[in-house]
Amino acid sequence: APPLRRREKVARPPLSAHDWRTVILLVALLPVLTASVLVNQQIFNAYLVWADRSVDLSFGGEKLPTTWLITLDSVVSVSFLAGMVVFWRIWAKRFREPDEIGKLTIGAFISVGGALCLAAGAAIAEATGGKVGILWCVAFHVLNSIAFANILPVSLALFARAAPKAVAGSIIGVYYLHLFMANQTVGILGGLLEKMPASRFWLMHAAIALGAGLVFLLVGRLFAQRLSPANVGSEPAAATA
Repeated sequence: APPLRRREKVARPPLSAHDWRTVILLVALLPVLTASVLVNQQIFNAYLVWADRSVDLSFGGEKLPTTWLITLDSVVSVSFLAGMVVFWRIWAKRFREPDEIGKLTIGAFISVGGALCLAAGAAIAEATGGKVGILWCVAFHVLNSIAFANILPVSLALFARAAPKAVAGSIIGVYYLHLFMANQTVGILGGLLEKMPASRFWLMHAAIALGAGLVFLLVGRLFAQRLSPANVGSEPAAATA
């Protein structure tokens, strides 16, 4: 057998000042990403508890199990992940396609609409003493899936593209921390469902998503040049941030 060859270690190029600023910006975006996906992550937490006791799950004369909402979310989410790719390709043929930060902003604002559907349904139920209509939940899942399709794959693409090559793998690992933080946060927020009306609970989630959208909008205005493809991996001649 031929002798085993030792793998030569390839020295990583040192990070430039521009690279470090990019890394810091990407890490600083993690809490914003966390806030932008809280509504989606709450589906697997307080949302199911609330739906089980507060939503009229009757449809076509049949009472649906609460787990049907998870099935609905899965089907709609997969459909819109593919649908948004097609949508943006068609959009780009006639209009300027938003960059990653632009799509993240759009996704966060759409997430606000999804949470507002739940808040509206809960408010009507609280006023009438009845249960929340199932169509409010269907509307929520549709809007939430559109939002998520513009947040998760887009943010992953942004981190993969903008990260300096020397630490690209580490940055991708750091990126997934936002999902861990989101899951921890929804557990904490879920406890508030027992302490406040459901309408206020979902309005709180809408406000958090709105805050994330506004921060993305600000980042897009202030740091668009730093995160643009032209400036990845090189020090821009005239960086604005």
